Parts: sequence; C-alpha cells; structure tokens
Amino acid sequence: LFIPWTINKNGNTFYLSQRDGTVIEIDGEFGLVEVQEVALTKGVHHEGEGGFLGFTLDPEFETTNKAYAYHTYQEDGKTLNRIVSLVLDNNTWEEEDILLENIPGGEINNGGRIEVGPDGYLYATTGDTGKGETAQDLESLAGKILRLNVDGSVPEDNPFEDSYIYSYGHRN
Repeated sequence: LFIPWTINKNGNTFYLSQRDGTVIEIDGEFGLVEVQEVALTKGVHHEGEGGFLGFTLDPEFETTNKAYAYHTYQEDGKTLNRIVSLVLDNNTWEEEDILLENIPGGEINNGGRIEVGPDGYLYATTGDTGKGETAQDLESLAGKILRLNVDGSVPEDNPFEDSYIYSYGHRN
C-alpha cells in the first residue's frame, strides 16, 4: 500500500483509497487485489499532506457504482481541493460530477475526510492549510465541516444561509 487514506466495505469487498490517486480493491472472500485508476478532469496533486484524500461509497453503491471523493489539485499556481462524484466502470473510477471546487488547499492541513451521513447529506472536513485565522472566517471554506446535498447544492437548513459551512473553527 502507498499511503492508504480511507477504507470502505461493500459486502466482502474492501476499497482503500491511496493519496497518490488510486483505489485498491480487495476481495475479502478470495483475497484478490486490484489497483484501480481514478480518472479526474483535474489531476491529483500529491504533495505534503495533499492528494486523493476522502473517498466514500454512495449508500446505494450496489446499484449505482457511485462514490464521492475529496482531492487536492493545482490550478493557476494555487493548491486547492475539490469534491466530486465518481462512478466505477471497468476498474476505473470515472469523474461524474464536480460537486464543489476551489476549497483552499496547501502543503499541510487540507482536511479531506468525507462521508454520507445517516441524514443523506454529504459531509466533508476542510483544513486551515496552516493559516489558523481562516478557520474562523465565514467567507472562507478553510477549517470547516461542510454539508452539501449529494448533487452539490447547499442544503436549505444549513446554519449559514446559502453556505456549505456546517461548522467552523477547525484546524484539520
């Protein structure tokens, strides 16, 4: 394994994300292992504490082959993070939709845990990227717990109107 980040289980199959931008599929019954590629429109930037971070299977994965991911990328000389939906197709996780981009990123404290809660919302942690003051800034997505609908829209009952921010003041 190369810097495994998240473990997901579906039946007897385990999916382990790795920070370099791959997923390892392990068949728990037969012990078979496959390395699966992740095809993204913006490549994984694996530097410092960034990379292919959060990865979680959709609650209906058995019928949808869908998952959600949080990863670091570079654009115009900046390090950023984004949340996307993926679909497993012939051992490749293909980017389906961009749910949220331009989340502040850096060499450290990118956050990156992601999970679909029992309420059906998608939750993601973001880091303060080493700039502690951003965690308190409600104009920044850094240092927060974000809550979004699985289609990428802002839930109407989030605590701050028209904002993905669910909780703030977090380091990583």
